[in-house]
Amino acid sequence: MADIQNETVSILIAEDSKTQAEILRHLLDKAGYKVRVAYNGRQALEEIQKELPTLVLTDVMMPEMNGYELCKTLKADPETRNIPVILVTQLFDPRDVLSGLECGADNFIIKPYEAAYLLDRIKVILANRTIHQDESVEPGVSVFFSGSTHVITSNRQKILNILLSTYEIAISKNNELNEAKDRLASVNDQLSDANNELLRINEDLKNEISERKRVELSLSQANKKLGLLSSITRHDMKNTMMALLSYNELAKMDSPDPQFQEYLEREGQLLSRLSAQIEFTRLYEELGVKGAVWIRLEDLIHKMSSTFTQIAVIVDPDVNQYEIFVDPLIEKVFYNLFDNALRHGEHVTTIHMSACEKEGILELKIADDGAGVADGDKEQIFGRGYGKNTGLGLFLVREILSITDISIIENGKQGEGACFVLSVPHVHFRKLS
Repeated sequence: MADIQNETVSILIAEDSKTQAEILRHLLDKAGYKVRVAYNGRQALEEIQKELPTLVLTDVMMPEMNGYELCKTLKADPETRNIPVILVTQLFDPRDVLSGLECGADNFIIKPYEAAYLLDRIKVILANRTIHQDESVEPGVSVFFSGSTHVITSNRQKILNILLSTYEIAISKNNELNEAKDRLASVNDQLSDANNELLRINEDLKNEISERKRVELSLSQANKKLGLLSSITRHDMKNTMMALLSYNELAKMDSPDPQFQEYLEREGQLLSRLSAQIEFTRLYEELGVKGAVWIRLEDLIHKMSSTFTQIAVIVDPDVNQYEIFVDPLIEKVFYNLFDNALRHGEHVTTIHMSACEKEGILELKIADDGAGVADGDKEQIFGRGYGKNTGLGLFLVREILSITDISIIENGKQGEGACFVLSVPHVHFRKLS
């Protein structure tokens, strides 16, 4: 092969895609070649007539005149037939090869291609271009393939070059397929391993679920027994308490001694408190036993208004638009809040209820016009055992609400009345249609 200086080589690119043309221009410029660009076969012929290039690199699919037609025209003209023509195409099947041989092309390059491969093909074609320049045009050989007849006029060297190029491409594609096959086999092995691991995990989960069901059944049975024991014990204790309270009342009636009467009064208060604590255990045992339900605030407030007839209940219209998702013991919550107002508000005459949405939270306010709560007591009133009576009412209120993530605080002003604020998360309230 003769050494060729790239700067003396002129390459004409025929490519209708401006993007592809610029990529090729940049690649060949960087390699030191002189480059011109035409955007279709007709324009390429005009450029060739102005100045003969050393080599033509042409796309196959172009408007006005495609790559095959351009190549055939060049090879038919004695002045241009020795210019090597490389066809660049995305197509590749036996008919493409025959079409390339039929038009006299010197080589094929398949898109997408590696830059190094393209430059190597150009070097090989340029190095061999003088070997067969003086060979006469071969008489046409007719080849019938796939329903069409192709007349091959290329000389033996061009036929060999294209066949070798075709074979090289076939080997490359086969290697790519083998690599893809190996990758697929590797992925398949990984998937198989993952599937086996999932099957093992699934089996472990089945065993764990079975064990959990057995534990849950045992816990359920134990809970039922404890519930039954608790119920019986409570019943017996309440009967005993009722008897003690009755004897306490009889003792008050029989003894006129004032100091003894004071002792009996204190005893009665303690017995009443103990009775209330027994009732609290019953209510607390029922927490979360029944599933949460949707409750209309309007229905809930109507029941409270019917129960607490001694006070005026004012309800903003917005309140009746909502229903909330709560434990069925919600009635106990509102009863305790209303009862708490009457017991500790000193002079409560009105309870006002309002509702508003803030950043996805529904705030329900229950405010009264009583004495209010001291700043130091606002959180302590929700503690178990805090207060003048049993100290269990507001503790139970917070416990019931927490089942469905509803929080409660007191933020009223002392002297102006208590104000309890219930904050309901967005998933646990909805507007009625």
